[in-house]
Amino acid sequence: MNKKPVSFKQGDQRWGGKPYRVPGEASTIGSAGCGPTCAAMVIATLKDKRVTPETTCAWSVAHGYKALKQGTYYSYFKPQLAAYGIECRQLLGGRIINQPAHPVHEQVREYLRQGYWVIALMGPGTWTKGGHFVLLWDWDDKVRILDPASSADKRLNGDPATFRREVRCYWLVDARDYNKEDEDLNIDKMTDAEVLQLGQRLQAVMGKQPVSPALAPELQEAQARGITDGSSPGAFCTRAQAAVMTLRASKM
Repeated sequence: MNKKPVSFKQGDQRWGGKPYRVPGEASTIGSAGCGPTCAAMVIATLKDKRVTPETTCAWSVAHGYKALKQGTYYSYFKPQLAAYGIECRQLLGGRIINQPAHPVHEQVREYLRQGYWVIALMGPGTWTKGGHFVLLWDWDDKVRILDPASSADKRLNGDPATFRREVRCYWLVDARDYNKEDEDLNIDKMTDAEVLQLGQRLQAVMGKQPVSPALAPELQEAQARGITDGSSPGAFCTRAQAAVMTLRASKM
């Protein structure tokens, strides 16, 4: 699993009310700074802890990447991250909203498995009414997201089907060196939350494993009798689940 980047909110009281604008508009970091806020999360994690959304918004305006009465130009991310030695490139050349079967989604998921992060532009729906940049840091049974404008669970742990429908564009960020697994995984040093997250990831992967032909007929019978619902057949069974299934079987 990838490491989670530093999280910034564009509306943070330290900078949310400060200008992010060009002549002819009155926008602020809080109202229009989602793109530079995503960039700040990447830069502060990988290169310079001093960088904040205020830093990246100022750079965007100074270099002509603030769009009048909109947000940030698509061309912003590559040069902004390159200024800190971080490789970034846009995937595809156009929008893919309402194309959940497009092969780029699986490509993005594979890139995340390799240790990349991905900046995504979301269209109307769960994440925005118009357009909104978010930062993807992993993708397992949920799309793991840092949203510059929200802490809502559905926006941080996105439903994959919903996400695929609503995403417009992707930018690939090379975070592979940062996300390299430690050679010695010391579970004793992990927090309870980290252990739980690791266990959930393991269960998600194991649950997708197919049932062996030898067990399939009896599993179908157990489902028919209501002993189990048959979901996630390869996942580990807790003591509570085993006790309940045993009790159900004894009442048959």
